[in-house]
Amino acid sequence: MIIQKKPDYLIFADSAKKGEVTDFPDVSRGWGITIDQTASKPPMEWMNGAFNRIDKNILYLLQQGVPEWSELVTYPENAIIKYNGALYIAIVKNDNAQPSSDTSKWQRLQADYFNALPAQKIMNGSDPIYEVGEHVDFKKIAINGQQISRFIIAKGSNINGWYEIYSDGFKRVGNKWPVSNPLHSPNPLGCVKVPFPIPFTQTVISVNVSIETSTPAVEIINYEINSLHEIGLTAGMFGASGMVAMSEFACSYSAEGY
Repeated sequence: MIIQKKPDYLIFADSAKKGEVTDFPDVSRGWGITIDQTASKPPMEWMNGAFNRIDKNILYLLQQGVPEWSELVTYPENAIIKYNGALYIAIVKNDNAQPSSDTSKWQRLQADYFNALPAQKIMNGSDPIYEVGEHVDFKKIAINGQQISRFIIAKGSNINGWYEIYSDGFKRVGNKWPVSNPLHSPNPLGCVKVPFPIPFTQTVISVNVSIETSTPAVEIINYEINSLHEIGLTAGMFGASGMVAMSEFACSYSAEGY
């Protein structure tokens, strides 16, 4: 696909004379409205109004860079919007979910207007200073044969564990169940299905699981991935009569993917 040239930023019919531009009477109906009102012949004023509307919408996106949130739009996962001067990324598909308050659906990407990059804001008296330090996870990845830096654009936690979202769409998630609050298995012979904190959209690349317990018996833990939304965990221990499935166990896992 050819990279397009920089647009001229002109608005169609922006200098039209009085009466030459009229708001299109029914945007949702489209040109079909002419059948009812103008014998299927759209007048010049409507044509100017239609193209004027398109150019203004495009210029709005060019000016904003990132569109403002709207309660009328359904946003897919990983959509980025602007709300009250801050950027947010959609954790899951949603509509009419206010970014500043619904943290189960939106993750804030920045602290303020100048913190969109992976920088840490440090106050020097009343003046903010922005520094990129060790807290930023830069990794080199290959895209189309070129090495670029990957960095975290969002991270957080919810009732299902912790998560990190990277600049190229890469995700890391995980959870931990300590000895004081182990994972319970209603069916020890089957696996416990645990939802990911945020779902993967393409694939799970790698998974790491470990036992979190001081029990002296030898234990093993297994996992299975049958969905981009959850992980299945099982554990067992060696008893006097062989392997015994465990009804509860302390463990942790982490998963990576897109």
